[in-house]
Amino acid sequence: MTDNIKPDHYRKGEIDLYEAFSQIFPHNEYRAGMQMIAMRYMFRDKVDRVEDLGKAVETLERLKEKESEHAKRNSKTLQEAFNHMANDLGCVKTKIAGTYLDDVYRYHDDLLKRLRSEGYRYLARDEDDVLFAYEGAPVKVRGFGFWDAYILFNHEYIGDDDFPEVQWTDEKPTKISYLLEKYQNGRERGN
Repeated sequence: MTDNIKPDHYRKGEIDLYEAFSQIFPHNEYRAGMQMIAMRYMFRDKVDRVEDLGKAVETLERLKEKESEHAKRNSKTLQEAFNHMANDLGCVKTKIAGTYLDDVYRYHDDLLKRLRSEGYRYLARDEDDVLFAYEGAPVKVRGFGFWDAYILFNHEYIGDDDFPEVQWTDEKPTKISYLLEKYQNGRERGN
């Protein structure tokens, strides 16, 4: 019996087509390609819409696996990030309630300013706690558990431990300008 969702012609050779894409292309290009493939299946006008939606779901599941792998490969723990930033900035560490509060503000300020200078305007956290920065406002895709900028806006993975105030339950993406103001005000008040 033929599996129309994962057909044999996608698995010729030692690895399947989607796996080959993930090894050939940089992650951001792989992501864009997989999103386009899923959208193609979702908008195709065929008799068997259920099959096409199954293909779209399979494509997004494969993308989700690679996003998780990418996030794990490129993430640091929050403490590692603070220590790295503290060393770079020559911070004096003052331990407060188990964290370095001054480093937290400096790290977040610097990260947000870098993102803003690169054209990013929003942060949003997917249902699996993966955090991304977006150039334009992404749209929440509830059934699939992620925010999507489609292929219109660039987006970049941010450490999952960063910005705990940005949650999947948020109805709108969080503006970077709002967070910059919040961290600046918190540092001025000594919070």
